[in-house]
Amino acid sequence: MSVSKWVMAPALALLLMVASAIGPVAGVNAANGSSRPASSPLPVSGCIPVPAECGTIRVPLDRSEPGGPTIPIGYALIRHQDQSSAAIGTVVPNPGGPGASAIESAPFYTDILAPLLADHDLLLIDPRGIGLSGPIRCGLAARPPTRETLTLAFGDCGRSLGIRARGYTSAATADDIDAVRAHLGIRRLDLLGESYGTYLMTVYAQRHADHVRSIVLSSAYPLAFDMWARPNARAVARAILLVCRRSAGACDGRRTLNQLSRVARLLREHPISYRIEGEAEPRVLDETALAGIVFDAGTNLGLLPAVLRAVLAGDFAPLIAAAQAIPSFSGSTASDAEPLWALAASLMCNDYPTLWNRHAPVHARLHQFATRRAALTAKPFFPFSKQAWTSAIIDRGNLCVRWPDRHPPVQRTTGPFADVPVLVLSGDLDANTPTEEGRQAARQFHNARVIEVPNLGHVPERASRCPAAILTHFIRRLHVGDTSCLADIPPIPVP
Repeated sequence: MSVSKWVMAPALALLLMVASAIGPVAGVNAANGSSRPASSPLPVSGCIPVPAECGTIRVPLDRSEPGGPTIPIGYALIRHQDQSSAAIGTVVPNPGGPGASAIESAPFYTDILAPLLADHDLLLIDPRGIGLSGPIRCGLAARPPTRETLTLAFGDCGRSLGIRARGYTSAATADDIDAVRAHLGIRRLDLLGESYGTYLMTVYAQRHADHVRSIVLSSAYPLAFDMWARPNARAVARAILLVCRRSAGACDGRRTLNQLSRVARLLREHPISYRIEGEAEPRVLDETALAGIVFDAGTNLGLLPAVLRAVLAGDFAPLIAAAQAIPSFSGSTASDAEPLWALAASLMCNDYPTLWNRHAPVHARLHQFATRRAALTAKPFFPFSKQAWTSAIIDRGNLCVRWPDRHPPVQRTTGPFADVPVLVLSGDLDANTPTEEGRQAARQFHNARVIEVPNLGHVPERASRCPAAILTHFIRRLHVGDTSCLADIPPIPVP
């Protein structure tokens, strides 16, 4: 879910967002006066490297104005291999982000879904605003180096996009998916969402319930999630305890948490300045940066106990190396090579809950946020301070506090949702979308099963064949089959 680790994807993050944007809002043309999607073919060679039926449809940028501008929605349909009979189903995945291209993810999906492709079609649809669906940009080409500059940059991004940003929401993307479904004459879809894709597919199940056959949500979070990221803080502490419990004595979980609290306090009081070869400006490693490193650690969490011991012994080199690998908000100079943020900014600032009144001016929002954060108790954020934790996770806290649109579309968080079989997969070391949030996501549906995958982090099917096999069986049979392979996933090593 989080920008810092999307699968972008998930992870997995904005690193998977498409950087080939042209113009402030590429692909927006005058409408042809019809509310029906127009379509056009794309050459197979210009789509994906496997045989597929590629095309685009044109849809309104704003469906409340069917005579207004339209945008292209690109898709690739990979037909099932056994053409002697009709397809059993059509799987539609989304790799998260927000902002990852489903079409660019074709090699991954044809791999993990291979057991289904003999008799299932695979439909890849690029969300509006990226890839083959009219990439947009807003002048934000890299991650700003601090939390404050990030919120300022998001405000500038929103001003650059203007009212057009209202067209880039999860609801509009879900409606685009359904428009492609209708265009291709498909009755029902098997939805596969990863990370942010779980949010998107839940919105689809809310808006188009009659066209859903099944849903798999991998690394899921609910539509109404905690913008203070308290479940994520609890997940970090739990993951450290689990890693140490499974380490055959290499670390003690409670001791490691206490050591992490000591190092967090040390960096809060005495941030470290250090340089990276080739960068003109120094980086700053403070408590917020440390929180981001631990949040993003995933299956690298086994390295944490040794890093903490080194810092407490006066050796900061291992921690600096970790900051170099996961810079988070550590004062680094952002690279212009990073992908664009325009779509992610629009989706998060239009859809996600806010910790202030959306209709208030910025100065009032800033006061509301500061007042509410000051009222929070410290305990849920241990081993970090509430200030550091709520600033470290990019897509939580005050990210959109300067978003200029005071009346954007607001995503509804209540049902009803499609009453179909639902599988939720969650890695037990995942702090990005923890199992606690996965269970909350499951409770949105009447018929959902949660499978927690041991020793893995965000989007576990990307790291192990076991959860991939579980999800493909579920899509085929509409129930959870044999999960005994979960016991064979080894604990992560702890030096």
